[in-house]
Amino acid sequence: MKPIRMLELIALFRAHRRAMTAAEIAERLGASRRTIYRDIASLQAMGVPIDGAAGLGYVLRPGFDLPPLNFTPDEIEAIIVGLALLPRTGDRGLVAAAQSVAAKIEAAQPARKRAGLGASGWHDMPSAGTEPALLRRAIREERRLAIAYRDAVGQVTHRSVLPVALIYYVDAVVLGAWCELREDFRHFRLDRIEDCVLPGGGFAGRGEALRARWRASFARDAGGTGA
Repeated sequence: MKPIRMLELIALFRAHRRAMTAAEIAERLGASRRTIYRDIASLQAMGVPIDGAAGLGYVLRPGFDLPPLNFTPDEIEAIIVGLALLPRTGDRGLVAAAQSVAAKIEAAQPARKRAGLGASGWHDMPSAGTEPALLRRAIREERRLAIAYRDAVGQVTHRSVLPVALIYYVDAVVLGAWCELREDFRHFRLDRIEDCVLPGGGFAGRGEALRARWRASFARDAGGTGA
């Protein structure tokens, strides 16, 4: 069982105190029911208090918590370096969150291990184009966006889009969205979005399905940013 999926499965159980069927869990985690049955059996064998049975659903007994994570020095450095790269995105909200995470990691380490944790510098970077925090909010809340988008030759078009994902490249941030004008998925560079508002309306309950279709489209197109 993949460790990441194990953590995702436990987190899902902790967020839903009611019993969940293997089919529900499989849909949320993007895995097969057979995989979920196997993962639950493995967690139960490790002592995680999951009650239930196939056909009835599963639930995590209250009071269970994960033990604290202990990182090796190399793992800590990898996390800190990754966090320190976030200012390149221009997303001030993520930069502030990254600084908070780094401070928590440092505070959790014994004094002898803290030396060098602050070696990676934090350099604020003015964001270009639309503030990513607004887009992240629209994705979370499944809200429609109205954008004015300037293409590579300077032509501006006005789009109504359903945002599903932000892709952070080293030199650009790209919004993946269903474009109601093109009736297909499109990718928009944030530094070319000249205006962006939440006009009202949304796509509540459709976000995960749209995201699954976008992932398949993104994999086929290798992430092109043309709009």
